[in-house]
This record gives sequence, C-alpha cells and structure tokens, in this order.
Amino acid sequence: MIVQKVDVAINVYGKPYQTAVSIWSLVKNSGQHIQQIYVTLEKSQPEGFDEALLRSLLEGLPIIYFKPKFFFGWWEGRRKGLFNRILLNLKDYRYSIRSQYTWEKSQAKWLFLMHNDMLFTDDLIGHYLSKIGDSIGIGQVGQCWNCPALGELCDGNRYWDYRPSMDELNTLYQSRPEGRAVKHGLVEDGQLSWPLPECRLNEHAALINLVKARPLTSPFGPVAPFGLKNSMDNGILWFQGMSLRGYKMVNESYLPFAKHAWTNDTDCGHASLFDKNMYDREEEMAKFELAKWRN
Repeated sequence: MIVQKVDVAINVYGKPYQTAVSIWSLVKNSGQHIQQIYVTLEKSQPEGFDEALLRSLLEGLPIIYFKPKFFFGWWEGRRKGLFNRILLNLKDYRYSIRSQYTWEKSQAKWLFLMHNDMLFTDDLIGHYLSKIGDSIGIGQVGQCWNCPALGELCDGNRYWDYRPSMDELNTLYQSRPEGRAVKHGLVEDGQLSWPLPECRLNEHAALINLVKARPLTSPFGPVAPFGLKNSMDNGILWFQGMSLRGYKMVNESYLPFAKHAWTNDTDCGHASLFDKNMYDREEEMAKFELAKWRN
C-alpha cells in the first residue's frame, strides 16, 4: 500500500505542554503519514510562555517553525471588513492569518489542520485519508450545537441539502434570539441563508485536499483563507466560498480517534486563556500526560 504523505499545520498561543501532547500523540498514531509539521508560533504569547521549552519538548520531530509579523488574536477590527483584495495581497498580513503560511508553503497533497489542545488515541489521519475520496475536505462539519436547525431539519450530514430562505432562517432563529449568529448580524437581509451561519469544517482536526483547495483559495483564488474569521468565528468564510462553488465536505467525526480540550469537561480550550489557575492546572495535566507519549 502506498503511504500518502500529509503536512500538518498547528498554531500555538500558549500551552506548551498541551501543544507537545497534541503533536506527540498525533505522531505516535499517524506518524507514518506525516511529512512535515508546521508550527506557527503567534507573535504575541501569554505571560510566561517559554518558546525554548516548547522547542525542547518537540526536539527530534520533523518541524518547521514560523513566527508571523502580526498577531490578530480575537481583535474585533480583524473581523470587520478586513477581508479584501488589498490586504490579502500583502504577504505579511496574509501569513499572520491562522494556518495560511503552511497553506502556501506545504509541498504535500494533503494538509491536516489541528488545534494545540488535542489528544490523539488512534490513527485519525489514516482514517480521514480512507474516507475523503475526491472531496476537498473532511472533518466535523458544523457547529450544530449552536444552530436551531439541528434535529429534524439539519445536521452535519444533511447541511448540503437543507437550504432555507432568509425568511425561513429568521423564523428558525426566533426560537433562539440570543443565538450568536443573531448577535453578529448574520441572520438578516443581505447575509447568506445557505450555508447556514454555523456551518464550517471544524479546524480542531480536519484534512484538506490541498491540490484542489489551494488554487481556489487566496492569494491564488477568490475564496477567503481557511483561517480568516468572519464576524463570528474562524473558517466560516472559506467554507461558504467553497460550498457556493459546489465543493461538498465529508462530515466525519474525529471523536473515536481524538479528544479536543481533553484537560477539561467543556470541549473548549479557550476559557483557560483567561483563567490562570485553570491554565496552570491544565498544563500540569499535560506535563504528566506527555511522559507517556515521548517514551
């Protein structure tokens, strides 16, 4: 059997021990598929972050490090109108968008995107390769838990066929007026009613056919970079652009193979960045876990 080589893209903002667990557990389970691992170190980091420590924890792995010139984080201004041709023609701006440096530099056919707070327990990359077929991307489709269409109308397997009008979408969100799509102005005239506001290929762990996707994605094509946010979240603009051009994603859960934010019960790694006690506790858990994977 021919082993298909995959490059890996991971952005790092803090969490050196969780990052190391993410990468080592991936390599132990899917290393036969991996060509290069691109680690993007955000220009700004939480107080106390030790880059030298992270590099020492990852020593011996096929890693290319990159540090962009800008740090966007969750800066509100980045999510209001910054997707335009002028800015995306500026390399330093573009490379500061999550995963974009790897997207442009990778020499592999496949690109595996992942968060730096994952724990892999089986060969997810191999599983994705066996399931993706001729699709442009595979992973968990949709943040359906935030969407009022979940259930009888839609889910990650049916998103392609459920195409409401904006009037229908408005009616749906009347049951959830506090929904974040409403708060961010995405359920109103002039916005897309399909794909639905919460539709995206979740970047926690996703595989992209780079040969197909790169020519269509900025700066080579008209679709927004995968890592660019709209007013609400990351990756939605790219998903919308690909869907509207006829590219359907394969909905495949990573849960049998990996756990996101495994150090807590929320399935969200964002909260600890604003709670030092939680951050330190989770890093201690990861330090203990890492010893299992580096042996």
